[in-house]
This record gives sequence, C-alpha cells and structure tokens, in this order.
Amino acid sequence: MKRLKLLLLPFAGFCQILGIVLLFINIKIAIVVFILYAIALVTLFILLINDRRKEKREDEENDYRNY
Repeated sequence: MKRLKLLLLPFAGFCQILGIVLLFINIKIAIVVFILYAIALVTLFILLINDRRKEKREDEENDYRNY
C-alpha cells in the first residue's frame, strides 16, 4: 500500500502538468490524461482514507486511558 501511494502521488502531479501542456497541443489527448489524473487522485484518496481508518481502529484497540 505504501509503495502504491508513493507511486500515485508523483504520477498524479505529472498527469496534471502534462494535461495542462497538452491542452495547447492536442485537446483529445489532454482529456485522456486528465481522466488518468482523476483516476489516480480518487485511488489515492481511497488508499489514504483506508489507511486512516486502519490507524483509528488500532488506536481504539490500544486505548489505555482508563488504566
């Protein structure tokens, strides 16, 4: 999971920059690149949300405040 997050973050940034440049060159390819960018962002957000939920579950299981 961590490796996938580390790959998706620069990929999303690269797609954003490439999409903006391609808007001036070829709009059809730019749209495809922006769709890839959106898919990468959604996947990244899903991974981050799942990771946060997992951390929260672990924190609740290891709650020692009442001792």
